[in-house]
Amino acid sequence: MNVLFGLYLDRAPWTYRDSALGTVRLGPLGLAQLLQTRLGLTGPDARHSTRIRQFMGRLAEQDTPEAWFHGSFSVDPWSTAIDLLNMRDELVVNGWTGLAPDGSTAKLKALSALEQSRLPLDRAFADYPLELVHELESEATALWPLGISRLELQHPRGSFPAIWSRLIGALERRGVTVLEPSVPTDPVGEVTVLVARTEWEAAEHTARWLASADTTARNSATDRSAVVASTSTALLDQELQLRGLPRIGVSSRSRWRAMDQIIPLFFTVIWGPVDVQLLGEFLNLPVSPVRRGAVRHLLRALAAQPGTGGDEWLSALQKISDDETLGPAVAAELDQLFVTGLLADDGTVTGSAVVERTQWLRTQLSRRVQVYPQLEGVLSQLKELIVLIDGPEPVSRKTIARILESVIPASTSPLAGGEAAPWVTLHSLGELCDDVDALVWWGCQDDGQVRSRHWDDAECQALLGAGVALPDPAALAELELSVAVDAARRCKRLLLVRAAEISGEPTKAHPVLSSLAFSTLPSPLPGTPEESKKAVGHAISAFSTTPTELVCDGVWRLAGRTAALTPVQAAPTRRVPASHDLGPRPEFMPDKLSYSQLSTLIGCSMKWVLEKKGRLKVGDAQSVPTGNTMIGTLVHRVVEELFGELYAANRAVPEPAEVQAKLDRLVPHYASELLLPGRGSILAGLRPIIENSVIKLFQTLQTQGVYIRATEHEFSKPALLNVNGTQIEVKVSGYIDVLAADQQADPVVIDLKWTNRSKYRREEITQGDAMQLALYHWALDNGPDPMSTVAEDAAMSYYMLKQGEFASTSTLFGPALASPASSRSTWRRSVRAAEFSISEVVGGRVLAAGRQELGSSADQRDMATADGRLYQKPPCNFCDFSALCGLKGDLS
Repeated sequence: MNVLFGLYLDRAPWTYRDSALGTVRLGPLGLAQLLQTRLGLTGPDARHSTRIRQFMGRLAEQDTPEAWFHGSFSVDPWSTAIDLLNMRDELVVNGWTGLAPDGSTAKLKALSALEQSRLPLDRAFADYPLELVHELESEATALWPLGISRLELQHPRGSFPAIWSRLIGALERRGVTVLEPSVPTDPVGEVTVLVARTEWEAAEHTARWLASADTTARNSATDRSAVVASTSTALLDQELQLRGLPRIGVSSRSRWRAMDQIIPLFFTVIWGPVDVQLLGEFLNLPVSPVRRGAVRHLLRALAAQPGTGGDEWLSALQKISDDETLGPAVAAELDQLFVTGLLADDGTVTGSAVVERTQWLRTQLSRRVQVYPQLEGVLSQLKELIVLIDGPEPVSRKTIARILESVIPASTSPLAGGEAAPWVTLHSLGELCDDVDALVWWGCQDDGQVRSRHWDDAECQALLGAGVALPDPAALAELELSVAVDAARRCKRLLLVRAAEISGEPTKAHPVLSSLAFSTLPSPLPGTPEESKKAVGHAISAFSTTPTELVCDGVWRLAGRTAALTPVQAAPTRRVPASHDLGPRPEFMPDKLSYSQLSTLIGCSMKWVLEKKGRLKVGDAQSVPTGNTMIGTLVHRVVEELFGELYAANRAVPEPAEVQAKLDRLVPHYASELLLPGRGSILAGLRPIIENSVIKLFQTLQTQGVYIRATEHEFSKPALLNVNGTQIEVKVSGYIDVLAADQQADPVVIDLKWTNRSKYRREEITQGDAMQLALYHWALDNGPDPMSTVAEDAAMSYYMLKQGEFASTSTLFGPALASPASSRSTWRRSVRAAEFSISEVVGGRVLAAGRQELGSSADQRDMATADGRLYQKPPCNFCDFSALCGLKGDLS
């Protein structure tokens, strides 16, 4: 057998040379496996995660307060085991026998002691080279045929790390002919560097270049091309398919594929306190272990109440229990898994206890694997994890997260896949071993990776004294560039493609570009190092081009290939219209409205139509409240429950301890994310704000003789509207946050708000736009429309929970705000605005009110006011449809 051996050939394919029986191309891994087979040294493949667990056992065995690794091991044992195992493997793969040489540092002594441990450690690639050297030099295998007649080296023998030079020497002594490469004398082929602005632009020109290959009968058989793809070809593949060419199919690796998230998310949501955002993501996975019917109920509960164990959650469990297709058993399982049986990361949870929880996940995945075969890989990873953590020893949440990173590697896209092509695909330029006519390198930019260095000069010298020669990272980098330049000599023409910007970040040219430029210059270069650097820069500029320079007189030219381009008329960009005429739409007539729906209908009829008639909405997992919305819901509930307890005890103001106790009970149900690690300071900062604000609310009401009659007071009342000359009845419903009465028994309506600033609510009142408060006053009115029993000057009051202050037209709550409109007149204008908007949508005119061409907000306000209508600002800041209406997004 003839073997071509090089450090960068483990993934090298055959190119255009006719393959022959008994001729192979191998890198270090391939050669080691071949020799293991011939010498009878093969064994089962060792899982890296298993080796980490075994090495962690060795660390635990030798851990003492004086141990070199004790500090990091006590904080993060898994990561410490990974780092030390990598160091151990780096030494062993370079010939280390496990003994600490003279002059060893504490690190080397610790590694030596770990290597002498009798605890098991599975063999891996790092153990193969030295083992093979010993076997080849052993008399026991001296007569064993290796089956290798010639070993051809891709690069000079002296450039290999010392351990591989020893292996090559051992093969040579066993009769294998070793051939070193001749000194390259051929010049590098014609080099062209295309620097495009974006990957999209680079993909278009690269695909055109590949499509422009000469395929005439006399040249098609001899035109040999190669494609080096060192980055994802997803965009390039799209352009190739547009031209009828095969996909290359190289995909970037990611840890965030949907299937790869099942296990990590599960091990996140079974620990307390629960992260409702991640729980929502777990429930909403494309292939969720939770049954879809149960998912729907639980996600709706989380959207209404961002916590577990509260009223909405219990209601969802009851619905699951009542569902004939689910039943009480499913409800009990989910409640035990996500609420009552949450694990506490307090150092007492054993691996066996965690494994017990995983049985539910294992069962659910096993049931679905027949429908979703891709779950087989997930099940395999879960079984591997169970083996690693099972046992009586305590295991922490952090350790499991670290283990998961080792068990679940970054994966490629399941949609990516290469197709048979007239060119050969390589992963790096150094894999090219045959002559080709043309080569294109997609993604010729620096990957930014830095070679780690674990050893200082003193440690390297100590190891060298023991016969362990560690390769210099700088020398390896130089060798990689040298191999790439030698490969470039096999190409008549090279096209190197780089996007100047990827994902908004600038890229840097690949170092091989400087080496290629240097190879085209006379050697040695005259002048100073600075002058040599400038000469290389000029050489790079000479063979670089941009897309704007490729077309001349209707002909596209790049790296020896041409294509005729036909000018096309620029398509006019037509913006999405601000208004849409749909024709008469009587089905758009509403039969019921809440305040938020009424505000949306008046503010932006397009949003209202998309939500209520088109039934468009974001996914349930994305609608789980957070931030101010979540905190506002929490404080509303605190006020509601405190009032109920105070009313029953005939008291008016809660004690600070009562407010804090209420927060302790309600935060897990309404704002559980505030209990997560790292959020303690946020919750600690909110506690005094909420306590002071809530107590001030009750104290102010008591001082002014205002007594609360109800909180979250529900109302439902028909509103008579005149739509296109026809009177219709629309039921308006909702809840009043605080319904109170003053000393004259007149109703006092207070709406509670949690916002960062109070100015907007104050402006609502001072501009006469407080429709929500006017609506509540109308709902309380017992007379015919319009209001007659609620006073004309009924006070309009907001209580700003975060600021602990009132924004009100009443002097009861401090300096009164002046409003140009009474509550009654505000409601009349609201009715007029609702009639106008309903007439518009029923007539088929749907308006995206936030679009700039409709005029500024001041213009729209003036127009509405002149027509006697209330103006509502379009809710663009909180809208999910901005891309649909044309306010945002690329419309070209």
